[in-house]
Parts: sequence; structure tokens; C-alpha cells
Amino acid sequence: MRSTVILGVLLLAAGSAHADGWYYAESFGATKVHDELATHLSDPTMFRYQFAVGHRFGPWAVEGSVVGNLSTDGYLDPISSPDLGGLELDVKYLQPVARHLEVYIRGGAGYGWADGNLRDYSGRNLGFGAGIQLKGKGSVAGLLFWPLFFLIDKGPQMTGAIFIDDGFDFYRLHDGDKTAIDAQLTHFNVGLAVGTDF
Repeated sequence: MRSTVILGVLLLAAGSAHADGWYYAESFGATKVHDELATHLSDPTMFRYQFAVGHRFGPWAVEGSVVGNLSTDGYLDPISSPDLGGLELDVKYLQPVARHLEVYIRGGAGYGWADGNLRDYSGRNLGFGAGIQLKGKGSVAGLLFWPLFFLIDKGPQMTGAIFIDDGFDFYRLHDGDKTAIDAQLTHFNVGLAVGTDF
């Protein structure tokens, strides 16, 4: 009987420790391009942005995102300097390491396309990465002015997080003639996320 009670308490505690809910995230950083795509760039370092919507189920999350890797010399010559955009779907596994701190690993797949002098090229991509996030609950008023997230403790609450993500993506892009260009991208992003709970 005692072991059944202990097991029940452990299961209840494990269930209440997990968060579930929708969230929105955006992050910005740098991408280093390797492989054949780098030969089409005068500078293999690109500016990276990512906007994502996801849902967390306990320690797992599913996340769809729009990604852009913008050539740093594209403002000088936008026709010949290719940018790389894409749509991605990732699965994350998150593990708490402290009360407000979590680490995660992720993997996913997507579809990408280039523009500039490679505007006819598009294709699939695979990626994986890892990250760390610092999160907590605060006021929804933080959507109006971010310090209010921490200063107001009454009224509707939301979860907010600051995260760092390090990742790798592999793209295989084809043009209409099925000529292929491979691209390996390593990237580092810093971002913010808000949601119901995640």
C-alpha cells in the first residue's frame, strides 16, 4: 500500500512539473555558410532570423517556423548575392535543470529556396540543434512594455523566456535542370518567446 501511495505522489509530481501550451518565438543571429553555396557569396557569414509558433506537450514541443538567412553584402548587390529562406518543422525535447532554466535538443526538416543569382534553386533541408532557455511567469502587460512583465504581479499572466540556440542545417537545392547545390549552415541565435505555458 505504501509503495502505491509513493508511486502515485511521484506520478502526480511529474505530471504537474510539465508545462503545456502554445507559444510564439523570434530569434536573430548569424549563419556561417559552408559547402557549394559559399562559393556564390563574397562573404560566407549571413544574418539569420527565425519566427516560430509552437505547442508544448510535457517535455516535448512541436514548432513550425519561417527562417531567413540574408547575405551581408546583399544590400550592395541584391541581384547577385543570394539569400536563403525556408519553412521548417522541428521537434524539441526539453529538460529542466533548475527552477527557471531548461536545456533542449531539437531536430527537424523543411523546405528552402534561394534568390539573387540562385533564384531558381529550391529544395529540402534537415537540421538539428541544442539550446538553453531562462523562463518565468509575468504580466501580459509586458506585451505593451517589456519591463511591465516583471513589475506587475496581478492580472493575467503569461510565460516568457530568453533563449540561446546553436544549430546545423543541410540544404540540397535544385534548379529546373536538376543541377544541385549543397549548403551546410552553422548558426547561433538569441531569442525571446512568449506564450500560455511552455
